[in-house]
Amino acid sequence: MLLFITVLMVNVWAIPADDLFSPNINILEELEKMGAKMKYMEKEMERLRTENTERVKVAFSASLSASTDVKYIGPYAEATNLVYENAFSNIGNAYDINTGIFTAPVKGVYFFNFVVFNPYAISTGVRLLKNGNFVVAASDNPPGQDTEDTACNSVTLLLEQGDRILLQLLQNRRIYTDMWRRNTFSGHLLFTMYFLPM
Repeated sequence: MLLFITVLMVNVWAIPADDLFSPNINILEELEKMGAKMKYMEKEMERLRTENTERVKVAFSASLSASTDVKYIGPYAEATNLVYENAFSNIGNAYDINTGIFTAPVKGVYFFNFVVFNPYAISTGVRLLKNGNFVVAASDNPPGQDTEDTACNSVTLLLEQGDRILLQLLQNRRIYTDMWRRNTFSGHLLFTMYFLPM
């Protein structure tokens, strides 16, 4: 309503004072035209808002390897970035299978989950970083009675456009993958956090 009054005042001020009282100007007719224009603009704004909300679709899920071969990563003296190279899905192409880095395409709330599988008597552990800063981790010590263990963690984060998420293998730990693809990294956009002006 405030926008309508402002537009009305601007339009009225744009009309020379002599014309306001001219029999050729019908103020009610002009108000109706401006009201119709405002309704059209409001509908167009709502259409654009809906279009932008529906347009942004981001989701990915990947395993460490697509190979059926057994593969060991680590242990290393320092934490090492993990590259989950086998993407099951990568809607929006925000996850890079070459670097293992997810880059937020828009400001929004995102959900991430990762699963860590450990079959042998060497500790494993993976941590999730946001822009290089630790957020959460999942780890497993050498198995006891059973020889296989699985750990996982998940987190919901508010990300700015361009924020980067990646997983690192903790120092002096090892991770394993095989045909069962039990080490996975997934994430998706829950909702955006930007709005069109009213």
